[in-house]
Amino acid sequence: MNHLYIRHTVGGKLFLDTKLHQASYEIVEKDGCWEFHIHVPDDHLAHDILKHRDELNIFEVAQGQANQKSWYYTRDGSVEYDHATKRLTIYANSKIDYPV
Repeated sequence: MNHLYIRHTVGGKLFLDTKLHQASYEIVEKDGCWEFHIHVPDDHLAHDILKHRDELNIFEVAQGQANQKSWYYTRDGSVEYDHATKRLTIYANSKIDYPV
């Protein structure tokens, strides 16, 4: 299973870790941008992410590739949360792959 986590750009506060918070997700690539659809079981986590929508760094480590990480970020704070489905959607327009 791939591992996704979201941190604050200033100070690195951890907002969400899919392993720690038992959250599932998918990434959809569209025209050089990425949509993250994350099931967030805790409304408080989602609200904290929404509150800092302009200051998010999103990281993904693919299963079996512990030496490689992808860093996604958005320049315009495009984040939505659907309370009924507990689905957080983040739109990222930048991605950098790098070794760790």
